Amino acid sequence: MKKSFFCLALALFCCVGLTGCLSHWFIETNSRLQVENATEDCTLLSVDIFSDDSTSYVRWINETLLPGERSHVVENDWVGTFRLRVNYTQSTDGSGETLHYVKKMEVEGGSLFLKVESDADSLVLKFR
Repeated sequence: MKKSFFCLALALFCCVGLTGCLSHWFIETNSRLQVENATEDCTLLSVDIFSDDSTSYVRWINETLLPGERSHVVENDWVGTFRLRVNYTQSTDGSGETLHYVKKMEVEGGSLFLKVESDADSLVLKFR
């Protein structure tokens, strides 16, 4: 009787004690982003993420990406609904007027790969 009570108490303690640690296995709050510039005639200047109500923003990718280049992987602690803004120019050397492409997105944690392509006069964002 004492042995089974001890085993039950130990199992209950482990379940309660490890609940916080186990939740990180199922709910990841870190989001990693890498961007590839798959356009032929645009230079990506940066990628920002800002709140749905446009009150605050943070630069997620702060690299100039020429056509064909990939950014480094950048990690942040974000989960939720945000708007993603890609700042770019329609030149292969980064000169010219800065344009913006904005898209609403859900960030759920984990790794995101963003491939930016061009279609006529706008950008096409493909997430993997």
